[in-house]
Amino acid sequence: MTDRTAKSVQTRQRFVDVALQLIKERGYEQTSMAQIASAAGSSRANLYLYFKSKPQIIMARMQEIEPLIASLYDRLDQMSSHSCEAMKAWLDEARDMWIRYSTEFEAINRAMATDPEVLDEWLGLGRRISSRQSTLYKDCRDQEERLDREVHLTTLMMSLERNFYFLYIRGHREREDRVLASLARQWAQLFGE
Repeated sequence: MTDRTAKSVQTRQRFVDVALQLIKERGYEQTSMAQIASAAGSSRANLYLYFKSKPQIIMARMQEIEPLIASLYDRLDQMSSHSCEAMKAWLDEARDMWIRYSTEFEAINRAMATDPEVLDEWLGLGRRISSRQSTLYKDCRDQEERLDREVHLTTLMMSLERNFYFLYIRGHREREDRVLASLARQWAQLFGE
């Protein structure tokens, strides 16, 4: 990688990092492209060389973390047991990811509320992940049953996201153990355990 390319990658990354931090502090709608450029120590013209809009910035980070999210669900797919205990351990791993990437998940949630582009990309990510599972679908009798299981998986993914958003982004952990136990039972049931 040339120095110029490395500098370009660093600049692009700085814009993304700064944007996410500003969105966390000020809110999505209250953060402008001008504020992002200024906080990154750059100009709006330079920012627009990399990103034409806030949704593009959010989706750039979504693309960066998609392999991590996909890997989490790949591990779910590869588990030899989907008992409540096994699902609880998997949920603990998912929780750790949500805590580690809380700024990203908060920005994504805020952006989805106003930008259909971001919402469509997040839903697409969920569809891509659910369609690549194999264990869940291996004994389906037909395409209809497979589709039913895929939709069931997608609804559980969405439930997990909402629950983790309130638990780990918004800090409502009053009944965390009970919520995690309930989620573990729901996920185990999906896999017939």
